[in-house]
Amino acid sequence: MNEPLIEKNVECQLTDGTVLRADVYRPKKDGVYPVLLIRLPYDKETPRYYDEYLHVPRMVEAGYVVILQDVRGRFASDGEFYPFIHEADDGYESVEWAASLPYSNGKVGLFGMSYHGFTQLAAAAAFPPSLKAVAPVMTMADPWADMLSGGSGPSSVGNIKTWTLASMVQDELQRNNDPKAEQVNQYIEQLPEWLHETPSNEWTPMKDLRPNSYFFDVINERVPASFREKMNVIDKLKDVSIPALFIGGWFDSLLKPTLKAYQAYGGEKMLWIGPWTHEEMTGRAGGKYFDNAQVEIGKDNIKDPTELHILWFNHWLKGKPHTIEKPVHLYLMGQKRWENYDRWPPSPVEEKTYYLHSKGAANSRSGDGALTTSLSGNQATDSLRLDPANPVPTHGGGVLIAGHESGMFDQGDIQDRDDILVYTSETLTHDIDILGTIHAEIWAASPSPLLDLFVRISDVEPNGKAYNIVDSFHRESVKENEKVRVKMDVNHTAYRFQTGHKIRVEIAASNAPMFDVNLNNGKTTKTASHGKAAYETIYHGGSCPSHIVLPISPYA
Repeated sequence: MNEPLIEKNVECQLTDGTVLRADVYRPKKDGVYPVLLIRLPYDKETPRYYDEYLHVPRMVEAGYVVILQDVRGRFASDGEFYPFIHEADDGYESVEWAASLPYSNGKVGLFGMSYHGFTQLAAAAAFPPSLKAVAPVMTMADPWADMLSGGSGPSSVGNIKTWTLASMVQDELQRNNDPKAEQVNQYIEQLPEWLHETPSNEWTPMKDLRPNSYFFDVINERVPASFREKMNVIDKLKDVSIPALFIGGWFDSLLKPTLKAYQAYGGEKMLWIGPWTHEEMTGRAGGKYFDNAQVEIGKDNIKDPTELHILWFNHWLKGKPHTIEKPVHLYLMGQKRWENYDRWPPSPVEEKTYYLHSKGAANSRSGDGALTTSLSGNQATDSLRLDPANPVPTHGGGVLIAGHESGMFDQGDIQDRDDILVYTSETLTHDIDILGTIHAEIWAASPSPLLDLFVRISDVEPNGKAYNIVDSFHRESVKENEKVRVKMDVNHTAYRFQTGHKIRVEIAASNAPMFDVNLNNGKTTKTASHGKAAYETIYHGGSCPSHIVLPISPYA
């Protein structure tokens, strides 16, 4: 493979005078080429963005100029960083700058994942004339709601703390010649322990390192309305006509936001979802490994994600024939294969309802909780303990917090706790293929003004191990001790429950340190520390038919 020509810290001057800097990788052969641009806040010099996430030399060899640019206020670029708010305007200008370079043919594509997936969507919603295609991976279009947890819902404080301390604050201190930059690594080494410190708005690491950080704007929900408006591009996506390749992971922390952006997007689009986490696209997801997920992916046997990107941009930036026919490509977990579909969610599906049932003692997997296909005529209740001093620990799923790995893990130790309600089906006599969104409807009451429900679906193997499939955390304001019906989309999946296995639903009232903990007094650990143990009530049967709804695939 020919090594590309490299230019370091090429300057892009914005109309407000701010200079952004980028590393440019281009073919050695003279000529003009389409440009692929990634705009990121995590240091363009990091090897992950050169040859791990995607392989830049292969993209250059395929006939592209590839540009890695530090966004405003990060690493080599000038200006002041505040999450998300500058990415639409700066993205527009950066695209047009890239199109004007002497080795550019005027056509630009954007690529990147997570934050730099958002930089693509924000730029696309600003309609730069030279932008011909984008490829947002594991991302969001409304980070105030999707990542920063603005509003009345549970706050993913574990994500915010990890992101700010582990990825953001050191550069912010170094660029200001602040000697406290040398202390950052000490805090990072102890970050899994620091995540449990409350309240979050008095969090010691950030209070010490950068007390005026946007971190506290987020935690205290004092981000200016004008900033929140700039963060939200979801409502603008319907008007975007630029083709978009969306990629998600079944165990990615941003799966829901990725699909929300995909469904809102108005332009021609393609969707791929593999058994991937936010950290890796290898097929390993926690304690499970999925074959055919790292190389030779999809029914089209595409070499890897780099090749997928090249094929996508070859069509939209070079006019080459589209070799991938259908728009939706999903990895079917439990079947070791990919399948193509015409739309997301695939249709038709048969909805199958499973009802919660017990005689009032569903606490732990040793209790009497059952999951049945018929509704009991008798209403019953289970008591769900929430002790802020001993919250249910985060374990697996789509997490992105220090000391916790994403993916599938045996939940047995969690399900042995008596502050978990567990409902398990009979042993399955045939395979059940789930394809789409799992819904839940839970009737509950809280002794405090806040009701918290964490719902997880797991697969119980014949050996008794129970591996998590999907989960969701829901909070809403309620009247004390008043019965309410809570509807939630648990999450999306494509998964086979095999013959001889069981389906299990567990319900908890906490999930820490991923989310802030309800203190049972109208406050949470986001802004307070002192609370008390209390019991929520879960109703089922009779006029309170708490249940889950599984989308059963007819394509097996």
